[in-house]
Amino acid sequence: MLTMDEALKLLRDGERRQWLIADWSWHIGCGNGGVYIGLVRGSTAESCLDDASWTVSKGDGLTGFSMWWEDGQERSQYAYEPASGESWPLIIHRDFHGLEQDQYDLLEEFRLFHNLWHDRRTDNYFKVLRDGTKQKVVFRDSSGAMLVDTAAIRKYCAARGLKILLQVDSVEFFDEPQDESSEEIAESGLYASRHVANDSISGKPAFGRLLGKRLIEPLPIEKCGIWPYEEQSTYETFIVGTLDDGSDAIFTSNPDQLADYFGKNPDNPHYLTPVHFRKDVLKKYIEKPSLYSVEDGYLRCGSMWGLRMDNDHDDKVVVFLGDLGRDLPESEQRYWRSFNVRPDGGLSETCFKRSFLAQFADPASPELAIKFERRRLLEKWHATFGFDLYVDFHKDDSGVLSDVRSPISDEWTEFDRCTIAATKVFIDYLNESQLAKLAAAEIMKMKAHSPDKPIRGIDKLQAWLRQNGGGQVLEDLIASLRLLQELRSKSAAHRKSSALTTLLMDKGLVDESPREVYRLLILEPMLNYCRQLSEFAENHAQTSK
Repeated sequence: MLTMDEALKLLRDGERRQWLIADWSWHIGCGNGGVYIGLVRGSTAESCLDDASWTVSKGDGLTGFSMWWEDGQERSQYAYEPASGESWPLIIHRDFHGLEQDQYDLLEEFRLFHNLWHDRRTDNYFKVLRDGTKQKVVFRDSSGAMLVDTAAIRKYCAARGLKILLQVDSVEFFDEPQDESSEEIAESGLYASRHVANDSISGKPAFGRLLGKRLIEPLPIEKCGIWPYEEQSTYETFIVGTLDDGSDAIFTSNPDQLADYFGKNPDNPHYLTPVHFRKDVLKKYIEKPSLYSVEDGYLRCGSMWGLRMDNDHDDKVVVFLGDLGRDLPESEQRYWRSFNVRPDGGLSETCFKRSFLAQFADPASPELAIKFERRRLLEKWHATFGFDLYVDFHKDDSGVLSDVRSPISDEWTEFDRCTIAATKVFIDYLNESQLAKLAAAEIMKMKAHSPDKPIRGIDKLQAWLRQNGGGQVLEDLIASLRLLQELRSKSAAHRKSSALTTLLMDKGLVDESPREVYRLLILEPMLNYCRQLSEFAENHAQTSK
């Protein structure tokens, strides 16, 4: 609840608060009351501070007819206050007479103005920013109060020509008699009345009430934030080379200030100047697959924005200077700038062929190639054998494929994460039911040979391959899967132990970094796995013809 003093402070603070209480009511032993925001204009805005009583009430803002007499005749007119009136609430209350739970609707035009996304689980409203992040605009706090971002509502009112009317009603009960008083408080943009009386009608020796309103001005229309009053874009600067004295050569990414092939800005760096970044610039995006997609030569944030990039390198990412300014939101430009390094080397052969020779080019990097080859395997397998080798990912694992990659850092924790991802992609999501059904005869032989050994996914694939003419090469692929399963067990699924060290010693990799171990024992073997199975499917299709 708000005491009378707290309620008066709320009115006096006004727009200085980051959040305004749009709707709140309380009924407890030491008091009751509420806060409610109305939107006003015209004569209502001019007269609303003539007294302390609320101008906009809960329950206003609904549809209906008004009736009056004119020239001796009864007339009626349908009205919807937010479209035709001079005052309406920001939060519209609807009750269903106790038969259903009351509902509270945020003014539709306000939602549309900011294109707010409604999280129905929490009943909060968010603005999806250009960088893909969500900014909370309206939410309910733990006390049940609904709060609205002050800047957001002032921007809406700027465009709509409205003023914000913050209304407060606070009744406070006291356990001791008080000095009785009554006063009217009239200040700039504020009007309130406060009364304190000794009266036992409330069950307490005394009570007081503060009733008041504060009129908050909108922002200037130039700051409403939508076209044609959008904020002017700013552009980050990036390292594009070195100067004669050895210092960094830095230039803006503003496309309008860069040179091109048609003679614009001939003394400035070219739009296609390569800018280099540490590879870990991508880590933020890889770790949020629900928001971002890191692809072969492209980074995207839904349909919000996308960036061409040359990520076919082991230790860096290269992006054209002009693309950084044209395609990245300002916050993302600042993020990329923190990973910017001096140019070292050139574009990858893949990027050069695609960007300057207009040629199709497969990526050379195993972590990019493996996704392409896995997709090709799935297509060829289904076309040849009539069933899917792998089932679809569960929705909670939709981004797991992006973690089948060389660890960006030389940390075993990231190695574990990438190992778990590879195990899910290549083992856990095998189509075991179909493999078991189609390789029943070979599986029976396995059970007869080792009756106590459970038949798992890798065994079912091995049985199917044996039953369908897979030779020693394909047996070696099964060994690669078993090694992947072993790495998961000894590194990712359990605590680190001497068993992992022994395994790495057997492979001659005990002194290698986690990145190199992953490349040699997981990434390259799984890439070969995809290619060999694709070739097997292709050869089988040709033999069948």
